Amino acid sequence: MEQVELLAALLAVIGIVGAIAQKLKIALPILLVLTGMMISLTPSIPTVKLDPNAVFFIFLPPLLYMDAFNTPWKELKDVAEAVTLSAVGLVLVTVLAVGAAVHAVVPGMPWAVALAFGAIVSPTDAVAASAIGHEVNLPKKVLDVIKGESLVNDATGIVAYQFAIAAVLTGTFSLSEASTRFFYVSCGGIAVGFVLGWLIAKLRTSLDHRPVEIIVSLLSPFIAYLTAEHLHVSSVLSVVTAGLYLGWRSPHMQSSQTRLQLAANWETVTYLLNGFCFLLMGLQLRSILETIKSYHASELILWSLTAALSPILVRFAWTFTVVPIYAKIRKDKDASWKHLFVFSWSGMRGVVSLAAALAVPLSCANGQCFPYRDLLIFLTVIVIASTLILQGVTLPAVVRKFGFAPDQSHEEDDERRARLFLSREGVRRMDELARANNIDLDDPAFQKLLNKYLDRAVANINVEHHDLTKTELWHSMQIQTITAQRTVLIAMREKHEVDEGVFRRLQKELDLEESHLFGRH
Repeated sequence: MEQVELLAALLAVIGIVGAIAQKLKIALPILLVLTGMMISLTPSIPTVKLDPNAVFFIFLPPLLYMDAFNTPWKELKDVAEAVTLSAVGLVLVTVLAVGAAVHAVVPGMPWAVALAFGAIVSPTDAVAASAIGHEVNLPKKVLDVIKGESLVNDATGIVAYQFAIAAVLTGTFSLSEASTRFFYVSCGGIAVGFVLGWLIAKLRTSLDHRPVEIIVSLLSPFIAYLTAEHLHVSSVLSVVTAGLYLGWRSPHMQSSQTRLQLAANWETVTYLLNGFCFLLMGLQLRSILETIKSYHASELILWSLTAALSPILVRFAWTFTVVPIYAKIRKDKDASWKHLFVFSWSGMRGVVSLAAALAVPLSCANGQCFPYRDLLIFLTVIVIASTLILQGVTLPAVVRKFGFAPDQSHEEDDERRARLFLSREGVRRMDELARANNIDLDDPAFQKLLNKYLDRAVANINVEHHDLTKTELWHSMQIQTITAQRTVLIAMREKHEVDEGVFRRLQKELDLEESHLFGRH
């Protein structure tokens, strides 16, 4: 019963904080972490433990899967080189540089332990990047690289983490073995994800039962994750690859009704999982503070500053040196310093880093306690808080200060052109079917259907003369018309003038029409 009450309380907090975040225009992860920290410091509140296995299995697969599923393959392919450079090169450099910085300031910390900490905080967080990216008007290409990097770099960081932990436990390390292992784990994860994505796509294409299709969709990330885990390859890359493939194949796998229902279900699931991740992360503060009471405050301040600043400085140094050099080698146009700064300032760490820190073993192979384990967890929380809160809170102001122009002109033109092509094809097919079935072209019912497509075609022909003010007026008129229809429909229901089943069908039609208008607007 206590667990049920706790779950209900956490759900209530997520709902309340979500409403506040929307009102204050603050990214939800930041507000949830701060709320969790404040709650954890309240004396009467019981301690809430975060199981790292829950993060790696329950939270991470579906969140990574949906980020990958909603990432257009073409956009990721266009920034593949930049993503690879950051997800592999930057992560490895961060492991070494942060490890060296912490090793230098913490007396007696072994190199293997310091490198383990560097690996823990090296990957940026896909969940945080996606959640904050939606709240900030980032340049599209920069956002594509940030999201792509955060989807892939977990694999690099986790492999480095595993080898550093193994070195602490056994006292041995082999660079050649680590390199071979990294290649096997990465390529194996991609291969497993592709094969499973293909198999799941075949299965979902053959299904014609909406609830079962939804169940298979919800299970897909866990199938990819567990299969990769059993084969000892990258479960992160397996989930991401499967998500990318299934996202590309989704138009061929399911009906429109299933697709609408799936989108609604996944939106709710990802919102709740995001909420639990960041709220639980903040709730760990009190229990972590209890473990570092033996250290002096001055030492903790120095170590915290070193741990918090080193990943940020390494990211800036890498971005402003390696990226321009790589652009010159590729003979590409130099990136704007503003774009480089925003990319450098977007390296938030999150729940994956905390889960990795909490998963550090309690003891080594010789039975001794794992050295500096409590300190590693504390410093990981400092890094997460400093990047997520400091950078996440100030990023919107930085973007506004730089005054990036919105990346919408080409997208609007593409949409209108596509709508025109679709409308023309609708007219052509209607005419073709009418002639094939000997339908009178002057039949009022046929003319009504045909005019719908003709009206859409005419509305999208003169793109260059698009009147934004008039478009706003048409949109407002349509929304108010739907609202008036809905008011009448509700009144008919309350007077028992319409059957409940008819009411729900008509209400759904109005909801879909209104949703379509908001989507176009």
